[in-house]
Amino acid sequence: MTTNGHAGAATGRTQKTSERIAFEIVHDIIRAGLSAGDKLPSEPEMVERYGTSRASLREAVRILEVQGLMRLRPGPGGGTTLGSVDASNLARTAALYFQLSGATYAQLLDVQLLLEPGCAAAAARHPDRVDALAPFLIMTDGIDEPEYRLETEHFHDVVYRLADNSVLSLCAKAINHLVTTQVLSTMDPVVLRRTILREHVRLAKTLIAGDAERSARLMRSHFAKQHDHYRTNHPSRLREIIQWR
Repeated sequence: MTTNGHAGAATGRTQKTSERIAFEIVHDIIRAGLSAGDKLPSEPEMVERYGTSRASLREAVRILEVQGLMRLRPGPGGGTTLGSVDASNLARTAALYFQLSGATYAQLLDVQLLLEPGCAAAAARHPDRVDALAPFLIMTDGIDEPEYRLETEHFHDVVYRLADNSVLSLCAKAINHLVTTQVLSTMDPVVLRRTILREHVRLAKTLIAGDAERSARLMRSHFAKQHDHYRTNHPSRLREIIQWR
C-alpha cells in the first residue's frame, strides 16, 4: 500500500504514524467507493491491514472522527462507520483558524460576497437547473419561522449542488454555516424575510434562464442587502472576532 510521500515534507515536520494511517484509511475509503454510513473493517482487521499498533490505529481514527469523517459506535453491533462530507465540520475547523488569526464577522461577510456569486454563476450553467429550481418559482405565503429556515436553506443547498464544484460549494457552505450559526442566531433580519423569499423567486427565474452574469449580480445583491442590515443594526457585533465553537 502506498502513502502520500509529500505530506511530511509539505508541513516541514516528521509525519506521525497515526497521520500516515489516517491518510491510508482515507485512500482506501475512496478506492472502495464507500459512502456515509458504511461500516469499516474491525479494529483487529485494520491493525493487520495497516501494520500498526492498536494505539496508533485508534489515534488515526480519532483524527478522522474529530473531522466528522468517522463515527464510533460502542457495544455489540457497533464499530467504526463512515461519516459524511459535511460543510459544518469544515466550518468548525475553519472557525478555529479564523479565531486564532483575529478574523472578524465583517470579514466573514466579505468572503460570503465573494463566494456566493460564483456559486450562482456556475449553477446557471448546469443542465439540470430547470427541474431543480422549479419548486422555487412560486413564493410561499404565510410561512412560519421553521418553514422559512427550511425554505431558505433548501434554496441555497440546491444552488450549491448545481454549482457542481466541490471546492467552491464546500467553502461557500462552510462560510454560510458560520454566518447562520454565529451571526443570524443573534441578528436575524426578520423584517427582510419576505424580501428574501421574493428574491429567491427572482434568482430561480434568472438561474433557470441560464444567465450566469446576471445570476451572480443578483446573488451578490441578495446577500449584500442582508449584510447592510447587520451593519446598520449591529455594527459592534461585526467587529467581534469569529468564535470557535
